[in-house]
Amino acid sequence: MLSIQLTPEDFANLRFAYSPLLETLISYRVLKRHEDSSYYRRWIGETVGALNGIDLPYLHGLTTLKYQIPDFLTPTPAAPVTDIESEFDRLRATPDDIIRKIIQTTIDTDGDSEILRQFMVYPHEMLDCLIEDLRVYWQHTLAHHWPSMMSVLEGNVLYRARQWALGGTESLVNDLHPGLELHDGQIEYETKPDKPAWLQGSYQLNGDGLQLIPSIFTPELMWQTAPHWRTMLLYQSRGTGLWWKESTPTPDQSLEIVLGEGRARILRTLAMPMNTGEIARRLHITAGAASQHLNRLNQAGLVEPHRSGKRVYYHLTPRGAQLLALFV
Repeated sequence: MLSIQLTPEDFANLRFAYSPLLETLISYRVLKRHEDSSYYRRWIGETVGALNGIDLPYLHGLTTLKYQIPDFLTPTPAAPVTDIESEFDRLRATPDDIIRKIIQTTIDTDGDSEILRQFMVYPHEMLDCLIEDLRVYWQHTLAHHWPSMMSVLEGNVLYRARQWALGGTESLVNDLHPGLELHDGQIEYETKPDKPAWLQGSYQLNGDGLQLIPSIFTPELMWQTAPHWRTMLLYQSRGTGLWWKESTPTPDQSLEIVLGEGRARILRTLAMPMNTGEIARRLHITAGAASQHLNRLNQAGLVEPHRSGKRVYYHLTPRGAQLLALFV
């Protein structure tokens, strides 16, 4: 059983974030464990071919351990991150003593290996080798999918924020995963029987807050309670089955008559929030045309913009969702 006790300050500091580094690390575990899921099957087939002849010994050595990914590789994101290079910079800033401490804990729990021993002796030299493996892996397997993945993750954040505002924290947390439950200020999760005792236990947060991380590649609930980072829960994002989706269904003819073909197609596309460039790519139209349609839909109160970092995502308003539901 995992138990996390939150203070009132922790509830006030609850935040959402997502991270390309977390997706990269977890996706490699999914790839090597051959996850039998329709969410990943096509990606695994593509990735096996893309990595043919490429050796990634440092990435493999640190992400395929039985129980965990060493915590220094998974610093809790404070906000949604869109650029993986900024996360590499953050990794490089990790002090040597923290790397060695976490590696020693990893050896104690998962067993020794040549790569782990090298990290104990040359932590930053080995970290540079690992970052280069991560960069090669990212460029070959996820970089071209990241815009679609961000759309799904940003859509999840918007949905969960609305759920939180309307139903409260208990409604939000209890809906993140079937085995997760919040009551009396305490989050509980019934872990699988094969989880070791040190991955369970009770934790008391100190007011710094809890970070909720939607993820494409997290097939089951994951968590991190390391003392160096803010506590985080990783859960499978809503819309994970859509992250690969490359085309949009043709709108119903009635909706075309009401809105016109261009606006009807965009309204259906925004079943998941997207930015202008992503909409234009999916519908094979210019960014200017997409922007014109979005402006009209915004004026009609059917969609609205939401800024996340340097990007602006559009999503359906309640009125837009109601209108779309009429033509399903």
